Amino acid sequence: MRHSIVDIGSNTIRLIVFDVEGGDISSAVKVLNKKYTAGLITYVFDNELTSKGIKKLKKTLASIQSTVKELRSDTFSPFATASLRDLSNTEEVLQEVKEELGIDIDVLSQTDEAKIGNIGITSDMDIESGITIDIGGASTEIVSFKNRKPNEIINLKLGSLLLFREHVSYVMPTKKEMRAMEKNVKRELDIKNYDLKNKNLIGIGGTIRTAGKAMSELWIGDEHHFTLEDVEDLIERIKDKDTETARMIIRANPSRIHTLVPGIIILKVVMEKLKISSIDVSERGLREGYLIYKVLGEN
Repeated sequence: MRHSIVDIGSNTIRLIVFDVEGGDISSAVKVLNKKYTAGLITYVFDNELTSKGIKKLKKTLASIQSTVKELRSDTFSPFATASLRDLSNTEEVLQEVKEELGIDIDVLSQTDEAKIGNIGITSDMDIESGITIDIGGASTEIVSFKNRKPNEIINLKLGSLLLFREHVSYVMPTKKEMRAMEKNVKRELDIKNYDLKNKNLIGIGGTIRTAGKAMSELWIGDEHHFTLEDVEDLIERIKDKDTETARMIIRANPSRIHTLVPGIIILKVVMEKLKISSIDVSERGLREGYLIYKVLGEN
């Protein structure tokens, strides 16, 4: 069967189409992985998505819906996390989309997001316990899990795009702007209560995968495993305006050139605060977990 998953984020909306034989995730093949830059976060004022923002969302979803029909998908499953969950007018947004397009958007709770993301990771990696980090555009989710189940969740109300918008004047931040971003992340973490003792850190999402690709090219290393020292080295190269580093970041993922540095700073501060020396990168995450749990109905 063919399944279409739509991940509605604060900056981008991504359509992933899977072909799955017999409901078994191990047979899943990605037919399409397409990103739409909607920039919903730029339409949020006083914690509400404006009418222009709702219009942008509907226009993007209509385009995606058309593509899904052309591909003759058996299921169509749009979901959202903090991008819509944290709005004060979430219900209004959902109702407008439903009335105009007939689309039901599944807005995941923070607990469901942690659970489903964990399902995606453990389908890719044989691991019983650890800590996961997912750096999004508007928020960062840190989840501790034990016996393959989440047991502690930390939500930071900042993400790579929010930091960029708040602190960066141009595309690449200055040293002063990088210091300001780091202080911001530290403040946010300092007000949280947590007891995360596991040192097994797993990264999911595009920011961390892009960072891994850039570092693996620069140091001829493993893009699926890198250290805090690697992260600190990359940040120092960026501060020094190293030309080769800038070119490598662009090659790794041109669309993330403006948000990658803020995302790396978030990762650095989290690793320092949790006293974690290295991170493994999972190829699967929330989207694959959603397919497994919500669509295929696997426990």
